[in-house]
Amino acid sequence: MKALWTDLDPAERMLLERSADLALTRRRLRLVVASGALLVVALIVAAPLVASWELLLFFAVAYVLVTTWERIGYARTILVYKGLIQKLAGRLEAVEPRPFDSAGP
Repeated sequence: MKALWTDLDPAERMLLERSADLALTRRRLRLVVASGALLVVALIVAAPLVASWELLLFFAVAYVLVTTWERIGYARTILVYKGLIQKLAGRLEAVEPRPFDSAGP
C-alpha cells in the first residue's frame, strides 16, 4: 500500500489517512457549532452587564476571526482533496485508459 503513496505530499497523505475518520469530522463540526454558540452566550451574558459598543465590537471581531480561521481551514482541505482526486484519477486512467471529463461517463 505504501508504494501507491509515493507521489503524495504529506498533506495529501494525511488527508487520505484521515478521510475515513468520521470522529474527526464530527469533532470539527462540533467546534464550528460551539464557536457560534459561545458567541451567542457571551453576548447574552455580557449585554446586560456592560452596555457598550466596544464590547460588541470586541465580540464581532472575535467572531469574524474565528469564522475566518475555520473557513481558511475548510478551503485548504478542499484544495488538498481536489489535488488528491486529480492524482487518483490519473492513476485510474493509467490502469484503465479512458478520458475523464467534468461531464461524467
